[in-house]
Amino acid sequence: MRMPVFWKCVNEDCQDDGVYNYKGLCRTCTQYDDKGKVVNAVARVKTTKEGTPLVSNKVETRKAVTLQDFKDFRRQNRRLTHKQVEALKAAQAHTLGQAQQDMPEDVSDTPIDTQVMPIGESLGEEE
Repeated sequence: MRMPVFWKCVNEDCQDDGVYNYKGLCRTCTQYDDKGKVVNAVARVKTTKEGTPLVSNKVETRKAVTLQDFKDFRRQNRRLTHKQVEALKAAQAHTLGQAQQDMPEDVSDTPIDTQVMPIGESLGEEE
C-alpha cells in the first residue's frame, strides 16, 4: 500500500502551520501583484502526516549503453591468446631477472629486530 503524501510550507516566516493533501503554493508566503498574478511563488514541500519534511531519494538516471561501451566490456572479460600469454611470461621473466640483479648478494649481515615488546609497554622511561 502506498504511503499517503502530505504537503506543508517550510518557509521560516510562514504563519500557516497546516498540512495539506495537495501540493500547490503557500497562500500566505506567495506574493501576488494587484491583478492577482503570482510574483514570487513559494511551493509547499512533501512531508509526513506530522509535518516533518521527507528526504527525497535522488534516482540516478542511467545512460544508454553505446557500442563502444559494449566492446570495452567484452574486451575486459576475454581470455588472452597464446601469443599474448607467452609475451606476458617473457616480460615477467625479464622483470624478475632485473630485480634479482639489483638485490644485494649477502643480506644476512643486516640486523633484524627480534625483540618483542608487549602491548602497552611504553617506549620511554617513566618519570
